[in-house]
Amino acid sequence: MIQDIYPYHYDVAYTPSSPSGPDFVYIFPEENRVLLKSDGTTFRYKEVREFFPQECFRYLFRISERSFFWMDSETRGPGSSSAADYRSLPGNPVLVPLGNLRQEHTVLTAFEGYTAAHLISWYRSSRFCGRCGTRMIDGSDERKLVCPHCGNILYPRINPSVIVAVYDGDRLLMTRYAGRKVRWYVLVAGFIEIGESAEDTVKREVMEETGVHVKNIRYFGSQPWGIPGNLTLGYTAQLDGSDALTIQKDELSDGKWFHREDVPVRENDDLSITTAMVRAFKEGKF
Repeated sequence: MIQDIYPYHYDVAYTPSSPSGPDFVYIFPEENRVLLKSDGTTFRYKEVREFFPQECFRYLFRISERSFFWMDSETRGPGSSSAADYRSLPGNPVLVPLGNLRQEHTVLTAFEGYTAAHLISWYRSSRFCGRCGTRMIDGSDERKLVCPHCGNILYPRINPSVIVAVYDGDRLLMTRYAGRKVRWYVLVAGFIEIGESAEDTVKREVMEETGVHVKNIRYFGSQPWGIPGNLTLGYTAQLDGSDALTIQKDELSDGKWFHREDVPVRENDDLSITTAMVRAFKEGKF
């Protein structure tokens, strides 16, 4: 899955520092579009430092001995923040849709980009205090934003969700989204509502989207997924009662029971928990 970056290690400790020459810099001129060099690599600080004031660079995280920073365009001063501003950077920069990282780059690069995007989205949407409107400042002891006027504190937002492998003996329930770029068969999934347990969400989402009931809910694993800023909790669940499907048409275009030998597996996907769960079923692990 996307977090499986061994032998590298993602360091969750908040240890902000100033960037140095070999450190990596992420530039997001547009939402969910990252600026990379034409060879697909991330900029180094030494390559871009002469173009931007040092106060524009915000510490993100470390992976093993590699430090990553964000070039925060809003702190650059007056002027446009469009992609055209970056044409003078070295390496023939190109704007790359964030989703392409999972298809055209390594697992490590995809994890770096998605994690950076998750943090950057939070920083961008949390610049001002929701209570009094004062501009937020960085906390000094941990990853947080603090209002210097009223003391309001914001921590990075993580949206918990579930994904469910519903099975009935040697059959697996798979669905297809309606109106999304994802055209292949996937598993039932949805976000956890306030006041719900993850297991209650499993029951509700399966019933809402497919019309069937489930039992014997078991935890499979979890995965961070930075584009929607969520933590996906994977579960398996057995069919409880009728297998007749009533598809929620505003969410799904199709739903189908697949026999174990016919379950479609995305062979070129080693990043998503969906594929990990589908493969586990196909291999008879549940």
